[in-house]
Amino acid sequence: MLKLGYHPATFPGRGLDRLLASLPTVRAEGWDGLEYCARTLEPWFDRPERVRGPLDEMGLVLSGLYYTCGFTSDEETEAWVEGAERVARFCADVGCHLMLIDGGRKDGGGGEEQIARVARAANAAGRICHSRGLVCSWHQHWGTIFEHEEPFERLMALTDPELVCFTPDTAQLARGGFDVPETIRRHRHRSRYVHFKDLGQDQRFTELGTGTVDFAACWRALRDGGFSGWIVVDLDYTELSPVESCRANMTYLRSLLGLHAQGRRRGAAG
Repeated sequence: MLKLGYHPATFPGRGLDRLLASLPTVRAEGWDGLEYCARTLEPWFDRPERVRGPLDEMGLVLSGLYYTCGFTSDEETEAWVEGAERVARFCADVGCHLMLIDGGRKDGGGGEEQIARVARAANAAGRICHSRGLVCSWHQHWGTIFEHEEPFERLMALTDPELVCFTPDTAQLARGGFDVPETIRRHRHRSRYVHFKDLGQDQRFTELGTGTVDFAACWRALRDGGFSGWIVVDLDYTELSPVESCRANMTYLRSLLGLHAQGRRRGAAG
């Protein structure tokens, strides 16, 4: 079933306060859930009800929790994998079914050894998630050693598709020079969770439909592959108010996907 999620990064506040502040708007505009950063919620890992309670009251869920790492050394990577156990447990406790992972700072070199280290860690996180009935998905990110196609495809080849899914991010892929619809098409068998955001001519992220990303082609690539999962709008900043931006992105998605104008979860993608 197609679901629509929103990342409230453009809302004021920090940590849990930002998440809670966004809930009325996210619910009013018809989104099914929200994505958030696991490290930001770490103070609440032992009190998951403080996060899940307000979500349940609003009829919303956490679509995914984002957990990133640099992977520049074995020690850093081992600590990240250990942390993945806690993140996965928290995911299960708050009713979130997906852990979103990425990383790979350029200061690590980006050679075969580091790519292999990242792949091993991603597979380990995937096994942790699988043991708890969760999904683990790799989020391709510009500004890392995987920002361009060759190292990214190497990582995909080294990770187990049964353990590590793929979350294409339309703007991040565009910044890295990928053919975005083709990349989605090539890896759609691994995609259950997608980030939609637009990229302006100035290479800054922007609201859907105001930049250069061909979302119609991206949606066709997903739809033709029988996509059934989350499409999440992940916008780091905006020149609009948080409410205006949230509304504009939902309006565009409804038009693109052919969803009913009222009532989330009712519409079927056309």
